[in-house]
Amino acid sequence: MTKNLPAQTPRVIHYVDTATRPGGADLTNVPPAVLALALADAMGRQHRQSMQRRDQYAAWQRRQDEIRRHDRKVRRALLIATPAVLGGLAAGGWLLAQITITAISTSTVVGAVVAVAVLVALGGTVGRRCVTVVQHWHE
Repeated sequence: MTKNLPAQTPRVIHYVDTATRPGGADLTNVPPAVLALALADAMGRQHRQSMQRRDQYAAWQRRQDEIRRHDRKVRRALLIATPAVLGGLAAGGWLLAQITITAISTSTVVGAVVAVAVLVALGGTVGRRCVTVVQHWHE
């Protein structure tokens, strides 16, 4: 059996005549002064856009330099702070182990655990917290 193919419409190609304007006016009839004025306006607009793009790129580069400078500061601070924090945690863990090992009574261990829990709770409250406020308005 043969397939019934849809009828194909002929392909229309339209070539735009660049010598004429959409209104039908021929460019050869335009005075040279008007063409020169239009060309100068177009060149001025292109120059302004080029300058604007150059300024935007320079501002973007300055911003990228600021970001890189800030990132270097943060990395330097983290490289200094991380070993100090880890050392402090290690020292605290060692101290807690020593207190636990040499404890004479369980009350000393319980006191140390409570002290650590209080310090952890206080440490958790330091810093920024997000507070969400929902307001309902009637007008």
